[in-house]
Amino acid sequence: MRDSQLKTVTKTAPRSSGIYLFMDSKNKPLYIGKAFNLRNRIKSYAKTKDARIQKMLSMAKKIDFIRTGSEIEALILESQYIKKHKPAFNIMMRDDKQFGFVGFTNDKFSKIFITHQPVKITKHKTQSPKTQTAKFVGPFTDIGALKTTLRYLRRIFPYCTCRQTHHNFCLNYHIGKCPGFCCLKQQKPNPQLITASAESRKGGTTYNLQPYRKNIKDIKDILSGKKTLLLKKLEKEMVTLGKKQEFDKAIELRGKIEKIKRVFENARIIQNIPYYDISNNHNEGTLLELKKILRIKQPSRHIEGYDVANIQGKYAVGAMVVFTLQQSSGQANYKPDKNEYRKFKIYSKQSSDDTAMLKEVLTRRFNHPEWPLPDLIIVDGGKAQLSAALKVISNFKFLISKQIPVIALTKDEKHRGSKIFIAGKKTAIPLSRLPTSVKNLLIQINSEAHRFAIGYYRNLHRKKFKIKTPTSGA
Repeated sequence: MRDSQLKTVTKTAPRSSGIYLFMDSKNKPLYIGKAFNLRNRIKSYAKTKDARIQKMLSMAKKIDFIRTGSEIEALILESQYIKKHKPAFNIMMRDDKQFGFVGFTNDKFSKIFITHQPVKITKHKTQSPKTQTAKFVGPFTDIGALKTTLRYLRRIFPYCTCRQTHHNFCLNYHIGKCPGFCCLKQQKPNPQLITASAESRKGGTTYNLQPYRKNIKDIKDILSGKKTLLLKKLEKEMVTLGKKQEFDKAIELRGKIEKIKRVFENARIIQNIPYYDISNNHNEGTLLELKKILRIKQPSRHIEGYDVANIQGKYAVGAMVVFTLQQSSGQANYKPDKNEYRKFKIYSKQSSDDTAMLKEVLTRRFNHPEWPLPDLIIVDGGKAQLSAALKVISNFKFLISKQIPVIALTKDEKHRGSKIFIAGKKTAIPLSRLPTSVKNLLIQINSEAHRFAIGYYRNLHRKKFKIKTPTSGA
């Protein structure tokens, strides 16, 4: 496929979410991918210098598109097409990554987990020693998006992720993500989940496993691309309940149907924004754009992102993530340097004040001059957080001459990146006005800092209540 042909296809490509298929001369898929915006994704192929992608492009004769209503549908449809066609370049271009599969154990209360190595017989850490069989759905190319999808689905179809049984209801039960009875050592009666049987008539308690198994099956159907059939089945069931005058159950089912539709219509799940290649000879690259926006002479080769997490001041924590400019195949790319990540447990008495917490984190960070110093700092927040960061920097003499630029990234009411504040500018700059590569980089660093902070907060919270949950589940 020539550059001119690729540019022509790009102009007519849909702007919606969906999957794209690079087809060879025999009309067979060479590579299948997904995208939130198909046109933008195809446009990125014109700038690539990856030898494998260039080889695939040279063999491609056309590009087919299949639109979807949401990113989740794109993720699932991509999985179905890769499973069906097994395109050679999907495997070749995975590097050291592996496809993900969702496993469903065959326990009494089936567990759901993600794995890279599906086999017919497996022993998962959530399973009992007697049960070792599991069924799998996949492959999925984006593990991060897959985990997020499962988190959404679990809110609608609760299931258990506890590694072992316990005496009291787990935290997930109290927030509606677990039925509760499935992981208790002594299962406590729940009228909605008990079925009349010979055992119960003798004084015992028998749980009706059908609702739990139905939740598992519904999740499996959605991940297998049967969402439409599932919705029709649920709608038919809702009508039947209405005719039987079981209105409470009908209303509950209607709410579930609406939640499924809302997730597929509005969920933003593909959060793993690709690392943008920055050519050293490309004048409009991210590196140069960052220099222009920040009005600095030197490029930002070491960027630090900060966020704090707490609930009403409890278990308050801070996190620092680091992205560095790394050379690879003649190109410079911003990538996370996880060896440089740092966690901070907040000790400040003002732990309910995000600004005070950020001050503590930055102060403790710069009390370590042996750590590599940043060329740019990104903090989560607005003017107050920007001022706090600048104040901390001014307190360290060895930082004053370095003049480290600071960006505060503000989110909207839907917790999406909205605008940035920069020292020296009175008004905020909307993210929409920034070059796409710069905007995506800032959002990615901010999102990674948030993810790292939340992960640390959850670990402390679980330790406090001695709650154990599997790391590979949703």
